[in-house]
Formats: sequence, structure tokens, C-alpha cells
Amino acid sequence: MNGDTEKFAFHEPGRLIRLGGGQTYLRYLEHQAGQETPVQFRLDGKGVQLDRRGPKETRLQFQEDQETITRYQTEYGVIHLAVTTFELTKEINFEERWGRLTTKYQLKNAGQVLGTYRIQLQFQA
Repeated sequence: MNGDTEKFAFHEPGRLIRLGGGQTYLRYLEHQAGQETPVQFRLDGKGVQLDRRGPKETRLQFQEDQETITRYQTEYGVIHLAVTTFELTKEINFEERWGRLTTKYQLKNAGQVLGTYRIQLQFQA
């Protein structure tokens, strides 16, 4: 916001799970500021869904060049956010047990831009 940039880097053990129906999940526990937050990425089809569980629950849907609407649960109540995904790339190699995910997106509330964000994940066994 206001031209400010913040960067967070995490190195966490996790699990890449591929279910029989073709669903793929990346799950890990994020450790930040003394809190442990379960994080799950669903990596199916062309889109990606991010779920974070904790005091502030988040579910974001990333669909390239599309806007999706989500509910952001805070301790003060629910906020409706629009998620516009500008970039979404993912690559998973199950045989060699590695993968990458990159997404760049913008969050808006009531038409006002809250910020532009980028997630870059690299994972390997």
C-alpha cells in the first residue's frame, strides 16, 4: 500500500498429496510471529485455491485474468474481497517430486484496492 513493499520468506516442511480423483494438495504449517497457521493450496485444473486457517481465515481463488469474490473472516466479522489474478503458473513433477507455483493478484474491498501481492512457492522432496 502507498508504494510500500513487504517481503516474507518461509521454509516449512509440508506434504504434496495427490488423491485418486486427481485432486492435488500442498499442505504445510506456517510459523510467523509465534503463531502456527495451517495452509493448504489446492492445485487442480487451471485454478488454485488457497486456504489459511487461524484467527483470520482466508480462502482465495486464483483464476488467471479473472476476478473472484471471497469472504475474509476476521475477529471483527466477515469482509468481502475481490481477488483479481494477473498471473498464475504452476508446474508439478510427481516423478521427480518437485513443483512451483507463482501467482500475482490484487485484493479489493468495495472497489478500493487494498494491495497487490505475489506468491512464489517452490517445493521438493
